Amino acid sequence: MRMDPRPACFVLVPLARVLVPLAPVLVSLAPVLVSLTLLGACVAPQRSGRNQAVPTPPAAPAAVQNPLDSIARCEDLRTDGDGLLQALAARGEERTRVRAVTALGRLPRDEHGASVSDALENALEDDSAAVRAAAAFALGQRADPETVDALLIVAPDRDAEVRARVVEALSRIDDARGRRAVLAALGDPDERVVRMAVLGPHRFPEKTGDANVVDAALIAWLDRAPGAAMGPSARAAEPQSARQTSASALAVFALMRRKSENARAAFLRSASAEDPEERIFALQGLGAITPDARTLDALGGGLADTDWRVACEAATSLGKHGEAASVEGLVQAASRSAPPNAAHHVRVAALDALGRTKSRTDAARRALETARTDGSPAVRAAALVAGARLFGGDAVESLRDAARDPDPIVRAGAAAGAAHLPADVALPLLEHFVKDPVKRVATTAGDALGELAADPQARELLRALLESPDNGLRLSAATGLAKAAQAEDVPALAKALESTRGAISGEVAAMVVDAGVKLGGDDGFALVSRAAANADPYVARKARAAALKMRPGARLPAAPSAPRRSDAMPATAWAANPRIALETTRGRLVFELYPDEAPFHVTNLIELARAGTYDGTTLHRVVPDFVVQGGDPRGDGNGGDSWRGTPLRAEFGPRPYVRGSLGMPRHDDPDSGGGQIFMTHRATPHLDGRYTLFGQLVEGFDVLDALQIGDRIERARVLDPRL
Repeated sequence: MRMDPRPACFVLVPLARVLVPLAPVLVSLAPVLVSLTLLGACVAPQRSGRNQAVPTPPAAPAAVQNPLDSIARCEDLRTDGDGLLQALAARGEERTRVRAVTALGRLPRDEHGASVSDALENALEDDSAAVRAAAAFALGQRADPETVDALLIVAPDRDAEVRARVVEALSRIDDARGRRAVLAALGDPDERVVRMAVLGPHRFPEKTGDANVVDAALIAWLDRAPGAAMGPSARAAEPQSARQTSASALAVFALMRRKSENARAAFLRSASAEDPEERIFALQGLGAITPDARTLDALGGGLADTDWRVACEAATSLGKHGEAASVEGLVQAASRSAPPNAAHHVRVAALDALGRTKSRTDAARRALETARTDGSPAVRAAALVAGARLFGGDAVESLRDAARDPDPIVRAGAAAGAAHLPADVALPLLEHFVKDPVKRVATTAGDALGELAADPQARELLRALLESPDNGLRLSAATGLAKAAQAEDVPALAKALESTRGAISGEVAAMVVDAGVKLGGDDGFALVSRAAANADPYVARKARAAALKMRPGARLPAAPSAPRRSDAMPATAWAANPRIALETTRGRLVFELYPDEAPFHVTNLIELARAGTYDGTTLHRVVPDFVVQGGDPRGDGNGGDSWRGTPLRAEFGPRPYVRGSLGMPRHDDPDSGGGQIFMTHRATPHLDGRYTLFGQLVEGFDVLDALQIGDRIERARVLDPRL
């Protein structure tokens, strides 16, 4: 792992500790106080700011810095700066207070506990509604049960945005009083609050004594909601730009995520709503509950929806049920040709669903044969996987033929399909595919081997891949072995834990921890406890927690010191939101970026674009009606460093994911952003506040729809000449 010089963070001097309590007397001098707090010496903070030594003031006032720069440095180090963030949250200008409060909310709760929560509770009483709203969102991010009382007190705030963020925060905390407050907010007169109230229950724990009460409240609200479902003739055209998701759609989404059997009638009604996103979530809901004749009829009708995204969800839900009665409709959808720029998504979804029906009909066979000559590589790949699912060993010849296909997307499809063959015929194919020169094909084959890990020969191949010079293959192998770890895997896993270095080494180590937990016993504990000293802080924390759960009170290796952070910092003063253009093989995408909300991520994108890092990279992941992901120089999703060479800290914010939102992929570690990007086909509320959102598509929605796996970003360029 690359270790860069760690930047220092400005901290409070003793003078500030005296002045802050005197604020009622010196309130008129607040700007001066802020400046004085920035005169402290730069120090490298410890993990908890409350345990730091008092810094020494500099000799001259030349060290005065922009408060936003100081906040960014503290946020990057995940430190309170010995009270600096708390002081700025209380005494800075409004913009400074908002940024300080936001940074406080991003501090890990287990390392920065009561003092940070107290500071955020105090910010709930700020004169500025923007600060109060930011504080409520920050408390939701920390999900500290001790802050529920403070949130309930401010729940009737005069400002609707504050009330909305309070409702959102309460929905993220497991507390019965908070859940009742969320449901009570369904009657708020402001739509912003209602939107958070109908969405909030999707975050509630799955098993609670009030589950039926929650579902009933959402269903009753939907029954009263304006805009009754309308037939196809009255449906709105497919949206070509970003728009706010309707409250009705969010309510259906929440019921879908809750897999509410009680909501069947609501799902059926919303399946014909005017709003395409409401139809999408309704069909997803029908796919999440036990099917009946009405459910299957509604899903079958959805296959013909004029919005390609709705048709994709109808197919996906039919695939989840796997009913033979769905085959005819899926066969027809597998040949869909409209709309011309996005019909391939419907064909991919229909073929995937067809493969899950387990119905070996002549019609299904003909559909797969036709699809294997489709003009879209993604469709041809989907046909190979579906054929392997349906026909098992009988599909081996088609996969062997595809192994010679010049298109790596098709070869990767064949590798994925091999996971559904009997092991004796799959393994020779996968041994061939893991040697493919295109990393996407090789790692797909490694993932497929993991699906066959119950076979002794497959496990032997996976153990061999743990010594591969390519970390992508090591990750595939560790992931596969972690699914059903056995004692004979321990030496290879332990060696991989010690020897894996460089990109995604932390992900490999995290999978080794999972394997140890799965294995259990002395061997598993030894593996997990060894990882407790891993250089990656996330892996070390994960391993220590797992080891102590396996053996409470166990003595573990010393935790590693925090890695040094890069001294490259983002700009914090922007005249306007910059824009960036991605020229793709399908056309041009233009995004407006949000530096005030995610300065590190915006700077990262701009600097990588300037360096030409994205030019020629492929879009390696396209999930119809979900996301398009790319920017990885490897082309398989296992690469892509940030502009400064160290992972980006999460910059989760309150802005919701809608159609065309630009986000940062990550793995289980929230602070694992890199050089990749993703963009959404529609609203994805389950990502809100969990993945950094730093831009929005403003031009090229038709292009977004047209993109498929294997397309390229030909060039990325910043449009604002001032940057």
